[in-house]
Amino acid sequence: MANSSKNMEQHHIESSPLVIEDSFEGYPLNYFNLPLHYRDDLKSVLIPYGLVQDRIEALASRIFSDLHIHIPEQLICMCVLKGGYRFFSDLVSKIQNENRLRNDRSLPMSLEFIRVRSYVNDRSTEAIDIIGISDLSSLNNKHLLIIEDIIDTGVTMVALKKELEKYNPKTIHVVSLFTKRRTDKKCIFKPDYSGFEVPDHFIVGYALDYNEYFRDLEHICVMKESGITKYKVQDGDKVE
Repeated sequence: MANSSKNMEQHHIESSPLVIEDSFEGYPLNYFNLPLHYRDDLKSVLIPYGLVQDRIEALASRIFSDLHIHIPEQLICMCVLKGGYRFFSDLVSKIQNENRLRNDRSLPMSLEFIRVRSYVNDRSTEAIDIIGISDLSSLNNKHLLIIEDIIDTGVTMVALKKELEKYNPKTIHVVSLFTKRRTDKKCIFKPDYSGFEVPDHFIVGYALDYNEYFRDLEHICVMKESGITKYKVQDGDKVE
């Protein structure tokens, strides 16, 4: 009975995001090796790279345990570019490791890539552009795992999932490395799997960008207001 309770507790921990409290301001920059060209634009390191990797490994194990039994067919892993490419690559690699380690059953996977644009400067917009699979009808009766970097308002993911549902996939699961705890409005979408729940800061690093800057940071960092102003898109400019 004790072992059963322990297993249930472990299941709960693995299924829930690691919560970064509002009171945590991050680690001082001078404890980390950061690119010189960004140091004046950052306030702190919110989540070090090593912790990101450990959390992705736990997510991969959880996803494999949940899906390899219930999905006998191929799982389509769909990367939401550009911000999701690092998370996508590391997560898929770690799920592949689970395939090699488990002897009872494996989880066949195929890979797809789409682009969804919804950010201008530091704000998510309701209008989205979706670029990617040429024949969306190929998703009919398939199992999808959408792999996203961050869910902020949830508007983008709600729109994306609604669009994909038109093509009648058998199942859709969503995993996001980060979900943001908004102070101005409630997030309208909850992913099936989430790595971290973070405060309402504008974060960059590990392929999360601000107008195409900061993707080359390894750690997840909080931006200064001066940095947000410095890299802000001016009227008439367009960021792809």
